[in-house]
Amino acid sequence: MASKKNLKEEEQNRVDPETFTGDAPVLVEGETQAEEVAAAPEQLIYIGPPIRKNGVGLRTNQVFIGGHPAYLNALYTEYPHIKALFIPVDKLQESLKQITQTGTALNAALLSLKGV
Repeated sequence: MASKKNLKEEEQNRVDPETFTGDAPVLVEGETQAEEVAAAPEQLIYIGPPIRKNGVGLRTNQVFIGGHPAYLNALYTEYPHIKALFIPVDKLQESLKQITQTGTALNAALLSLKGV
């Protein structure tokens, strides 16, 4: 629910697209700022067990901005299911439930790393 302050700021930022002549982004009636959020770099969080292998370390709940990090390619090839344990930050709660449920893809990925 938007606060009164946010609503006032939003109204001040609204521009009539037919008369607008500048280069600034236009917020048309009914649009939200969700499009701006979607343009942000992808944020992933690793929910698997901590791994330290060949000088590469990976911690539980470590966040990565911009997708899967390239320096972990050695781990990706050695443990192919590890990529499933990198989940979008906004899906963390749902994924934490799935990782404990037997038979889900996240649970299988976690079990494949057991003993690493």
